[in-house]
Amino acid sequence: MTKLISIANLPYNLSASRAAQLSVLSEIIGIKKELLKRGGQLEIDSICATILYRHLTQKQRVDAMVLIRSLSNPILKSKLITKALDATYLNPQWGIWSMTNDELQADKDFHEFIDSFASYIGLSASGLGVKELIDSARSNQKLAKGGIVMLVIWGTVAFNKSELNKVSKEINNRTIMLTSELY
Repeated sequence: MTKLISIANLPYNLSASRAAQLSVLSEIIGIKKELLKRGGQLEIDSICATILYRHLTQKQRVDAMVLIRSLSNPILKSKLITKALDATYLNPQWGIWSMTNDELQADKDFHEFIDSFASYIGLSASGLGVKELIDSARSNQKLAKGGIVMLVIWGTVAFNKSELNKVSKEINNRTIMLTSELY
């Protein structure tokens, strides 16, 4: 295993306890803790490989996959492989835990700009406004073009707020900002 695939290269301040590490890491990458019952160092290293996968060289990625595939739990193995590949080849946003500190900050800045702009022009996704729009559509049996446009705008603003909250939570999870080769 490459020395880069270790808990020391993760941007999190984790306990020395293996059980605590497994608990926190499962929460960070969004897998059920039940999959890690009786887990040990191999499971910890496999989760580290999943988180770091985007940033590894091709040779290191091969080593990371060998490590993940050595897990005896087929469900955990499948989930970690899927998460590593999705975040690397499809969309890093699906694995926000795989993003570097700089990527996270740029993403946060973008969503804060959109949020500020929406607030400046008076757009918000209020539950009361959505309820009124739905009630109006029900009584008229249709939704006017303006109503559809408002739903799209409110949906966009709500989605942006959700993404801003997600990236802010990840930044807060990183209680230390490591300056390793990867982050």
